[in-house]
Amino acid sequence: MTIKSKPVYISSRETAEVILDKYDHFLFDCDGVIWLDEKLIPGVAAFLARLVELNKTFTFVSNNSSKSRDTYVTKFKRLGIPNIAKEQIYPTCYSSALELRKLGIEKGSKVWILGDSGIEEEVREMGYIPLGGTDPRLDTPFDPEHPLLKVDPEVKAVVVGSTKDFNYMRISSTLQYLLYNDKSIPFIGANIDRSFPGPGGMILPAGGSMVNYMSYTSHRTFINAGKPSREFLDIILEDCNFERSKTLMVGDTLYTDIKFGNDGKLGDGHGSLLVLSGGTKFTDLKKVIDEPHLFEEAETLMPSFYTESLGALIDLLE
Repeated sequence: MTIKSKPVYISSRETAEVILDKYDHFLFDCDGVIWLDEKLIPGVAAFLARLVELNKTFTFVSNNSSKSRDTYVTKFKRLGIPNIAKEQIYPTCYSSALELRKLGIEKGSKVWILGDSGIEEEVREMGYIPLGGTDPRLDTPFDPEHPLLKVDPEVKAVVVGSTKDFNYMRISSTLQYLLYNDKSIPFIGANIDRSFPGPGGMILPAGGSMVNYMSYTSHRTFINAGKPSREFLDIILEDCNFERSKTLMVGDTLYTDIKFGNDGKLGDGHGSLLVLSGGTKFTDLKKVIDEPHLFEEAETLMPSFYTESLGALIDLLE
């Protein structure tokens, strides 16, 4: 089958088999691809089992920074997928910790966090001392005399990610660090996602909302530690020993997941699969196809393939 510039709709056993014949390694987003909140998307377990039977390898790449790799392992088990190893999971709380190491920040250094426990856990495991984060003192009403509004000069970096506790105290305290010492402290953003799919078709604000809020407020750019960062992809391919030309990115978001695979030249430039079980609907995809002039770098948002879900794939294969 010839892969065309426009996405191929996987609607037959033949087109589904192309996916298994062409690719040996799979990168899966989680929210909207594997699960929706606490519900496994139907057919996912069977599709992963088929990959194992065929000796295919796969890993999970999530822009959700709120959960650590250990928490992800627990969730996979809870949802009925018990054999996922910690080393197969790349949430952006972990990639943010990797970025700290790449920046040369010494172990034992303090790092200010606007985010949830996932970032704290991964930063701590990497050898740093997390401040802020889930500190309950940040849940108190704003007080200009609050001790957490006074900058600790030993803080060497700021990491901002997703949190459901995005309040004025957290915004204000984080801003002090982003502006400190003529804005010289490194600013790491865990992702750029605007939203993510919640239960019952609900759309909820994602970590990119917080990251871009702090970027706007501080008038600073940030280091993107999540998809579609090419550096993030290169780390994963090297860690997992995945051959770039034989790797497929599977996701539900055009501007992060699909762009991640396309910018990274996976599958020789044809290594992205959009599933419509999460945030992106067919109407969104059709708009990119029919009106590419409305989108910056529309070619990078165009998946190689699309299908309803991983469950739809396994149904075609069985």
